[in-house]
Amino acid sequence: MMRNFESLAYVPAEAFLSAFFLLALVLSFWKRIRTNRSLFYLAGFFGITIALTLELTAGRVKGNGALLFYGMIRNDHLSQLFTVLCLFSSLFLFLFSFISRETTRKFKDGAEYVLLILANALGMVLLVSSANLLMMYLSLEFLSFTSYLLTGFVDRGEKTSEAAVKYLLYGGIASGVMVYGLSLLYGIAGSLDYAALHMFFVNNTVPGVTLAIPIIFILAGMGFKIAAFPFHAWCPDVYEGAPTPFTAFLSVGPKAAGFVLIVRFFYQIFGSTDGGEILTAVGGLDWSLLFAVLSACTMTFGNLAALHQKNIKRMLAYSSIAHAGYILMAVASQTPFGVSAIFFYFAVYFLMNFGAFLVVILVSNEFNSELIEDYEGLAWKRGKGAFLASMLAVYLLSLTGIPPFAGFIGKVYLLLAVFQKGSSLYWLAVVAVINTVISLYYYARVLQLMFLSKRQKGVTLSAMERHHVVPYSVLAGLSFFTVLFGIYWVPIDHLSRLAVNFLK
Repeated sequence: MMRNFESLAYVPAEAFLSAFFLLALVLSFWKRIRTNRSLFYLAGFFGITIALTLELTAGRVKGNGALLFYGMIRNDHLSQLFTVLCLFSSLFLFLFSFISRETTRKFKDGAEYVLLILANALGMVLLVSSANLLMMYLSLEFLSFTSYLLTGFVDRGEKTSEAAVKYLLYGGIASGVMVYGLSLLYGIAGSLDYAALHMFFVNNTVPGVTLAIPIIFILAGMGFKIAAFPFHAWCPDVYEGAPTPFTAFLSVGPKAAGFVLIVRFFYQIFGSTDGGEILTAVGGLDWSLLFAVLSACTMTFGNLAALHQKNIKRMLAYSSIAHAGYILMAVASQTPFGVSAIFFYFAVYFLMNFGAFLVVILVSNEFNSELIEDYEGLAWKRGKGAFLASMLAVYLLSLTGIPPFAGFIGKVYLLLAVFQKGSSLYWLAVVAVINTVISLYYYARVLQLMFLSKRQKGVTLSAMERHHVVPYSVLAGLSFFTVLFGIYWVPIDHLSRLAVNFLK
């Protein structure tokens, strides 16, 4: 267990991000810099880039399970992998914000927007490394408050205001319920440290109801963060009302951090392994069955609710809920391989979901609309129509889980984690396959409108200009890796297998 100054050498990305945020905050008071929106955007982009570079190359000793800052943060491969994923998500948020007309035309002063993104990124990277209930809760709240502000930051009318208020109210209630559950857990075990809590539940038998009540309360806060049923009610309205760049970010970065929170809490406190393939639940709580039921309900509700959506952002919101259900299968598997499957799925989900939202941004820039009906005949529109339709087709087919796209391999990994658990969860794999078939309907509906309808065949999109090179290059790159990792996924597999080292 290291002291504060000793620990700084092991967290270069977090240390730099904190210092850079404070520097940007001070500079934001200088009016000449503050009103230069492009300068602040670029500064934020390069700040995240430097933090990402430090995380990857600064010689940080990882995988040894060292406890930093007097046990508040854990230093392992799981935190490093998801820190990289979260920082990449923030990087894409800056990039998409510069591309989208919502965030380049709706406000002139971008300093606060950039500062909130930096603070949000810091909240995520602290959350994925937390090894103490207090640190976990403070990081979660820091991440949540900046998310509430970013949701309503761009004035898009009543929907944006409604989304921000709903997000704040639901989040406040979920947070209150969660902190009450954490206080009950502290009262039972007498510690806030994950390792100490684990030893308490290994050595002591706690009556089922006594433990179940705080766990359910805590799970309400965690379920809110990942938009799992029945804590999902905020998700469709927030996804629709928030600026599209932030919607894309919200579906990947904070959700990934929320899943790391769940994995650390249940695997490190209520799981025990002797090097076997399946963890043994401690504390007398069968949390594997709890997550299996939650997974089945979440994926089923998400897919059924997405069937009749008319707004593409709402459709992708319900799709995001369904994908949270798929990922919960790996949590329910109670296996180290399940942790690898979670990272693998998020790596490919990053590609296909950011790609899909980038198409939504570019189409919205053309038509100033997010309705699915506006995609009718997109492939036949002169200019960029065929390219945009083809790119969106790749991402939607990958989200469905159809080979040879990366989404298919991601779902295979999740199912393998379920099968590794044994016959007790075979029923969950059947539910997942049925839900995949259901999801094909609403994804295929968009494809049918784009390719099989020629109603707006003669409409011409705007001509390609110099500043269009970056977004369309990013779109092509995301599509390329979505296909590549569906054929050759070994690099992601090698990285994902490092994640299980946090259990040692």
